[in-house]
Amino acid sequence: MQTALDQFLEGLRTLSLLDELRRNPAIFYNMFVNEERPLQAKDLCTLFEVDFSVQGSSRRVVENMTICFWRDWLIDIEEGECSPITLEQVLEFTSGASTVPPLGFPHRPQIQFLHEVNKIFEEANTCHIILRLPIHNDYDTFKKYMIEGIIQAPGFGVA
Repeated sequence: MQTALDQFLEGLRTLSLLDELRRNPAIFYNMFVNEERPLQAKDLCTLFEVDFSVQGSSRRVVENMTICFWRDWLIDIEEGECSPITLEQVLEFTSGASTVPPLGFPHRPQIQFLHEVNKIFEEANTCHIILRLPIHNDYDTFKKYMIEGIIQAPGFGVA
């Protein structure tokens, strides 16, 4: 075991990283320690970059409304109002992972929008981590189809 630790320390000495770690341990804490904490609605809200249409367009108006629905829905899930759906299931549907990796995803997850009338359920591309949200006129309809979409989607098992 000592040989492995010595090799690890030698690697950290490369480019004086070990000295920097010793001077500023708090900066590097998240790189070496993965604290388990429950996923929160705010985590998913800030995780995604939203791919909006041009400001002032009619599409942008419904996209803004849909993002409000999305955020309200995440809060409802966190508060247990969308049982049996959990925030971990939403993340798993979107990315294939039930937790955010300690160093994050390889690229920032995106939210896009499904403007087609016949697209009532959310869609996901787990390779590129893109969640496509359906456009609905009211929150209750949005919530209903989002819950059904997650429940009916085939799972990844243990992610």
